Amino acid sequence: MGLTGFWKRRTAPAVTVRDALVDRIEQALRELGWLHGEVGEPAAVTSAFGGEEMPFEQWLTQVFLPRLHEAKRSGQWPPRSQVAVAAMRNLDGVPQTGTLLRLLAELDNDINAGTSR
Repeated sequence: MGLTGFWKRRTAPAVTVRDALVDRIEQALRELGWLHGEVGEPAAVTSAFGGEEMPFEQWLTQVFLPRLHEAKRSGQWPPRSQVAVAAMRNLDGVPQTGTLLRLLAELDNDINAGTSR
């Protein structure tokens, strides 16, 4: 194996903008005090955004974030996302959510543009 092969084997995979957004969304949820400990498996829900089963904040931490981590690991992202619109509706007037709302909008824009920078 030449030097080129050596360096290729040792190089970590590139982190995309989308992957970084997942990490920043997780951090924002932690800073709001809505997420503690490890991110588990996604909770099962039958309604849009878990509206009939749990508060939106709980859906973000127990359904949405675990699904984001699954997509990040697999590289399989949904073709469309509108979580930012739901978040703006559900979190209207909730203090300190500006950063989270901005990050969710960035993620939606990236997914809806069909890019993974």
